[in-house]
Amino acid sequence: MSNVSMPAFSAVRYVSATAPEGAGAQVLSVRGLTKRYGTHTALDGVSVDFHPGCVHVLFGENGAGKSTFITMLAGGNPATAGEIEFGSFLGVFDSVVQARAHGIRAVFQEFSLVPQLTVAENIVLGEEPRNGLGILDLRAARVAAQALIESLGFDLAVDARVADLPRGKQQMVEICKALRSRPKVLILDEPTASLSEHDAQSLFKLVRKLREEGTAILYITHRIHEITLLADVVTVLRDGKLIATVGADTPHDRLIELMTGRTMSNLFPQSKAKIGLARLELRNLTLAVRPGAVRVKRVNLVARAGEIVGVAGLVGCGKSELGQACFGLWSVKQGEILLDGEPFAPKHPADAIKRGFWYSPADRKNDGLMLGRSAGENIVLSGSMWGEMMGRWLRPRHERRVLTKLAGRVAFSASRMSEPVSNFSGGNQQKVMLAKGLAQDIGVYVFDEPTVGVDVGARPAIYQHLVELAESGAAIVLVSSDLPELLGICNRLLVMHDGEIVAEFDRAEFDEQRILEKFF
Repeated sequence: MSNVSMPAFSAVRYVSATAPEGAGAQVLSVRGLTKRYGTHTALDGVSVDFHPGCVHVLFGENGAGKSTFITMLAGGNPATAGEIEFGSFLGVFDSVVQARAHGIRAVFQEFSLVPQLTVAENIVLGEEPRNGLGILDLRAARVAAQALIESLGFDLAVDARVADLPRGKQQMVEICKALRSRPKVLILDEPTASLSEHDAQSLFKLVRKLREEGTAILYITHRIHEITLLADVVTVLRDGKLIATVGADTPHDRLIELMTGRTMSNLFPQSKAKIGLARLELRNLTLAVRPGAVRVKRVNLVARAGEIVGVAGLVGCGKSELGQACFGLWSVKQGEILLDGEPFAPKHPADAIKRGFWYSPADRKNDGLMLGRSAGENIVLSGSMWGEMMGRWLRPRHERRVLTKLAGRVAFSASRMSEPVSNFSGGNQQKVMLAKGLAQDIGVYVFDEPTVGVDVGARPAIYQHLVELAESGAAIVLVSSDLPELLGICNRLLVMHDGEIVAEFDRAEFDEQRILEKFF
């Protein structure tokens, strides 16, 4: 985070009416765009211009209105009021097809891929090439997909089934789909959330190339360092309202203040925990091979009481599989796992939780939460078997007391316990996941990508929670693709490549460039 002192509000350089240097006249103008759901206003009279050859970042906390805004631009959500001016079009888009016809393409966090189809079939989906008889031409589809993939510099096999690809590769397929017909406006919604550092760098090169070619790019990110790398202009939303449109050279602390409405002195709290005895040990761990998965082999890892150990590496390097194996989700072929010095070989997550081990998955929506159930029900799901709420009979009063205590520990609003988790922002969903892990007696935690899709304003509460767990004597393994996050909070850092641990760094040795070199 920038150390530049924050200027007064009057010093903010508003540039909403001025094109960035080198950009042409606006290609897309939004005036008074509003979206209401009953009495709730999700977006309130937002007006902003987008220019060709400009990377325009949309910045805001979870729930600020970013997703509502871009789904309306992409035609997936009709506006309640306001209008969009795009070339000869004036009004609001009533369908994705209409927005695409005018040259707007979007890549959302939630993928629109068909898992059973190949990469090539997904890329041409909806715009399939046909032969003279009007029949789908699969050969032409493969050729077109291969040419596009090569032009974008992605590492994708056209005949691979999408269901067999890691999430980062699926993200690349989505980007290919969006760029098959070169758009005038490209919307990228958290495009690096599932990408490794290497793949993210490839994406950045692509964004710069599209900018040079005159594409207007609307880029949403929670990773504030990406603003420095890519952006020309930043529009900040808060509570559905436009707060400011400023230059990308605005200091990071200032952007966070605009986003949250408050100052933030330290993103990464430092643990005062005393490092104790080993709580988790992996000794020459080799996992059984699965089709399409990396072979994890000969891994040695130690996590001690009071310690936060980071595991970094490219997407698909095997780092997630380590936590899954300890949670009974992956078969161990060779080697052993020790928990508090005792052999540990869970066959099911229930075995792991019973022994005091917890794994928090990267994909909270598909693997961690029941989206249609309430926050309270999600939190007590395993706690009713092994935690404070354990028992043969439901005890509503006791359950409410425990839930209120757990909510306080993760800075979650107890008044929202009865709401479905699907209503929550990414940050609040992650807080439910954290509280779920606290509902039983756990001594070792593995957190896999705990801040994916979580805005920078909500992250300090999550980092503080991890530090407090360490200070209570827990051992924590933090698996993350966000290297600044690992450097900011970990005591030690391990780097994985091709299923093996290839480097280890103590905190005093942390150097971003040296660590990145070990990724390849």
